[in-house]
Amino acid sequence: MTADWDEVKRLAADFQRAQLSSTVQRLSERNCIELITRLIEDKLLDVVFTTDGKEYVTPQQLSREIEDELYVHGGRVDIVELSKILNVDLSHISAQVIQIENQNKNVKLVLGQLLGKSYINRVIQEINEKLMLQGQITVSELTRQYDLPPEFLLSLIEENLGKSIHGKQDATDRQVFFTDAFLHRNKACLRGALMAATCPTSVAHLLSQSGVQQRIFSCIIDSLLERKQVPGVITGSQSGNSLYIPSVYSKAQNDWINNFYRQNGYLEYDSLGRLGIGDPTSFIQRNFQNEKLLLLKSCAVGEQLVNQVEAALEEAIATSSFVDVMTHLPSMFEAEDCTRIVNEVLKSMKTKNPVQNVNVFCDTYVVPDLLIQNLIKGFDPLIKQKAQEAVSSGAYISSQAEMKIHSSKMSVDHEDSKIDKKEERRKKATGGKGGGGTQGRETKTKSTKKKYLRGKGGADDWDSDDDRDSSAASGNKTSKQSAGKLELLSFSVIHNLLAGNKVFQNEECEELVEEIAKQIYPALNKIALAEAKVVFESTMASTAQTRRKTHSELQEKLNALVSNVRMFDKGIKVFSDNELQQQLSKYLLKSLCTDIANDVFSYIAQENMIQFDQSKEMTPEMRLKMINEVPNDAKEPLSKLHKSLSGSSIDNFLSSLEASIGPGLCDMILRKQDKRKERPQIYAHRQSLLEQLSVVQDPAVVLHIASLILFQTLTQSILHASGRFVSNILSFLQPQLPAEMYNSFQQYHDMVLKLLKTDENDPDHVALITLLQNGMSGIKEMASTFKRPSTSEKS
Repeated sequence: MTADWDEVKRLAADFQRAQLSSTVQRLSERNCIELITRLIEDKLLDVVFTTDGKEYVTPQQLSREIEDELYVHGGRVDIVELSKILNVDLSHISAQVIQIENQNKNVKLVLGQLLGKSYINRVIQEINEKLMLQGQITVSELTRQYDLPPEFLLSLIEENLGKSIHGKQDATDRQVFFTDAFLHRNKACLRGALMAATCPTSVAHLLSQSGVQQRIFSCIIDSLLERKQVPGVITGSQSGNSLYIPSVYSKAQNDWINNFYRQNGYLEYDSLGRLGIGDPTSFIQRNFQNEKLLLLKSCAVGEQLVNQVEAALEEAIATSSFVDVMTHLPSMFEAEDCTRIVNEVLKSMKTKNPVQNVNVFCDTYVVPDLLIQNLIKGFDPLIKQKAQEAVSSGAYISSQAEMKIHSSKMSVDHEDSKIDKKEERRKKATGGKGGGGTQGRETKTKSTKKKYLRGKGGADDWDSDDDRDSSAASGNKTSKQSAGKLELLSFSVIHNLLAGNKVFQNEECEELVEEIAKQIYPALNKIALAEAKVVFESTMASTAQTRRKTHSELQEKLNALVSNVRMFDKGIKVFSDNELQQQLSKYLLKSLCTDIANDVFSYIAQENMIQFDQSKEMTPEMRLKMINEVPNDAKEPLSKLHKSLSGSSIDNFLSSLEASIGPGLCDMILRKQDKRKERPQIYAHRQSLLEQLSVVQDPAVVLHIASLILFQTLTQSILHASGRFVSNILSFLQPQLPAEMYNSFQQYHDMVLKLLKTDENDPDHVALITLLQNGMSGIKEMASTFKRPSTSEKS
């Protein structure tokens, strides 16, 4: 280390000699810069470059120059400005300023500005002078004046408060300072304003009149109220929205309220509000604690008025009349207040002794149940008349059928909804739901509606919830029915009869009559329906025997027709052509089988009281409509029976028919085919065809019947076929007919076809008719007399 220092000294001596030597031996400026740079790199020299890089300054010298500039600038200088003045980079200035602040407690660095002790003392002195002059100062004002942060100024004032700065800090706002003289002056002004007030005055108005600032109001008013230097109180939580109520005003206000209550027995909230009472309910509860007051929507009622209403109700119950409670109350009372009073009175009366149940109408009319029952009894003659008319006209039966269908639909919808809800719960359980997770649940709220007040018995004994719901609907739609429910007494009839009752004749109570009519409307119809049911059952008892006869006749008819269908089906199966068999089966289904199905549908419709036009032939659309209206247990068998008519299988039809008329539906039984009766039936069928053949004169019909007779003669089976199958029948019978006979039938068939194709104006038309008329007797003779050849004749 010593050797290095000696080397430095030797170099310095050489450097000095070189500087003093001639130009040839001197070091250039560049060499000097390189030497100094080398010394700085080897940390043998600590200097700071100037901004232009032409000068160097040591940290000690830079520190002295900063302190000199701080003194020159009066104790406050910006470090950015120092950088420009000293021609040194800002980073070196900032580092040196921080070092100066750490070493010198009288120097402060605030927001890039260096503050000296002299400047800080001068600021403290100016703040004190301003406080003495104005009486109060705020840190925000000082911040705008001195361009210093509020935290620094606040800490500076708090450190010197009571020392260099003579004042007090506001307890509610730390950034506000004032003097005692300022506080006393504002207190005197405020006290004078409060003493002069004679009515409730807003604190904001008092502050504007007295010139007192709002921020010092709290500490001033607390001191005045504590020492009882002002005659009044302050209401409200915030001083800006508070009211000052003088004691003289409060006394006059209380005297007026007490006198009004003693004279009238009630207190109106609006009147108290006009007196300046912001919360009348709380005021009444606070000042009338010893009184039994009933707090209503618009007023508070005392025992005096309640006793008057109780006396009126007792008189109405005793005389079985109605009373309008509003006539016993002051005019300012609202209907809602009246209803509340009535409820309280009735509750009080029931606790004292059991009383008759009453109803409240239009919020003000009180009607005992005994009066309602008497009014209902007055409708007995009309009810019996209407019930008899409903049964005799068939309206009762129709309504019962509609209600039955409606209930069945509701049950189906209920089952579907249960299945849908079960599936929905399953999906929710697997997938979860937003907001509730897989364990979340949903709740349903049941809507409620306002109903008239009633006792526990009385009207509720005869009026169900459903009746009350329908009574509410009847007010708007008095002449309409819902879900097939029969209306025997209309609302207008009930209303008119009530209006003519002697109980209401001398009173102006149209609204009451309408409300009573709404209430008893469902009950009267319920009684009327019960009466109609009695009349209907008595009528049905007399017609039960007739119904049993109809049932047995239909059963015999169906068995006879089904027996024919079975034999016709047997005749169809004689043909070997499957396509022809299907065509004949379809024709049998569309004709005879359709008639059978229509009879079944008609019977079931009558049994279930389903309306349909019996004068018209039943169509597939009518059958589908009936299927939708019959009970659930009948839907499936009837649907199968209806679908079987559009197929080609007679066996399918017969099985569907047997299921649709079985137990629980028509309670009928299809008898099995008796082979012993087949021969008489075939003979009877032949005789019927022969009778028709003898009287008919239409050539096409003659040919049709003759072909069926020949088919029955040769096959010993009966056939049900239309005229368009004549050609097929003749082709089938050709091998078994004599050639001459077959040719005659075939020629007659060809002439019939030609006649059907020719126009009436055609000259050949008349000739064809003549030929057909001439040959008709021969066709009839051959069909009637032809006999099936025996086996020996065939051989």
